[in-house]
Amino acid sequence: MRDRDRSKFITVVLLLAVIAGCNKPATQSSTAPQPRTLEEITTDDGSVVSDISSEEADQFAAQWQQAVEQNDSAAATELIDWTSIFDRALEGFDVDPRFRSGFHQGASQAVKNLVGVIHQSSRNGGSYRLVHSVQRGKTQHVVMRLLTDDGGTNYHDFQLARKNGKVVGEHFFIAMTGESFGDSLRTNVAAVIQSQNSVLSRLSGTAKAEMENLSKQQEMSTAVQQGDYQRALQIYEELPAKIQQMKLPMLFRVMSLAEGDYDVYVDAINAYSERFPNDACLGLITLDAAGIKEDEALLLKSYDSIQKWTGGDPYLTTLVAGVRATFGATDEAQKMLETVDVDALGLAGAHDFALTVSLASDDHESTLHHLAALRDQYGYEFSDLAAVEDFKRFAASPAYQQWLEGNTAGQ
Repeated sequence: MRDRDRSKFITVVLLLAVIAGCNKPATQSSTAPQPRTLEEITTDDGSVVSDISSEEADQFAAQWQQAVEQNDSAAATELIDWTSIFDRALEGFDVDPRFRSGFHQGASQAVKNLVGVIHQSSRNGGSYRLVHSVQRGKTQHVVMRLLTDDGGTNYHDFQLARKNGKVVGEHFFIAMTGESFGDSLRTNVAAVIQSQNSVLSRLSGTAKAEMENLSKQQEMSTAVQQGDYQRALQIYEELPAKIQQMKLPMLFRVMSLAEGDYDVYVDAINAYSERFPNDACLGLITLDAAGIKEDEALLLKSYDSIQKWTGGDPYLTTLVAGVRATFGATDEAQKMLETVDVDALGLAGAHDFALTVSLASDDHESTLHHLAALRDQYGYEFSDLAAVEDFKRFAASPAYQQWLEGNTAGQ
């Protein structure tokens, strides 16, 4: 999953959004806004109806996907209510008009970076597609899946609203960060204000303490992004106990412990999941560790949390089925795969994971099918499969002769 690389995604986008307002005075109000959260997906409840239809949501998703694929920041600007998102980043700060104007100018450039980063990440073997349109409470959402060219997986959730007769994205949540884009921006704004001693000196004791804690969280984030996990853990220990129980510090701690003592890592995961159950970002982070350590319980826990966040992603089902097959849980992997139309996904990775399952279960016809799909539809080239240990049983089957003859029977 290569989760740590994905943390760069948000950092690149956020940087320019705070530069333009850096040297203009701002203070923080005494009451900080609470982070935005996603409601659980509403299912089988006809009494709760959004004013935006699922068809309109799907149309929005298609337009947003096209804007990303074409790297069209102008179209992306029209589809999202960025002003609301940027104002969210300034919520709780008493800023003058010059600061707000400068921030919005810098944040507008960040939109171009955002679209460009997603566009570049999804090229050369990656993809960016709709998973589902879902309803959360009374609001309609679309969930997009980002598969990067280096094997990373992330999800974006757009909360939709009707404004001036148009359906637009009002809020934008990123699974990997575990928060809304506006809240991520807000943390960076706090770090900028923290760096201005003249401003900091004017804050009240409560506001100053909160500002310092936000700055520490930003410093911890930077340490994680730079791979300095010891420094990140040191910063965590310096935080007040109340702040240590907040979402991002706990999440950064989990990420920082991934390469150390596995028992300590699992304890940190359990502490996080108890405090923030069904959180998708934890699932994304721990999925890799579960595979590496062959921890099936953690794998399924990670899978379940992501599926609840997305409404169920069939691609992720193929991924987890493939991993379970490598654990030796072949029957369970096959049952998972039976729930997915692998061909309909249109993704080479899905065929690759399904191939792992078919090889483990000696389903030679399915192996032939997935090999042929990878070769004919995605341009994969294969050497002598008979010389590869995992393919030896397949090579002894009649299906292998069909493969050699270029026969695509079984597709």
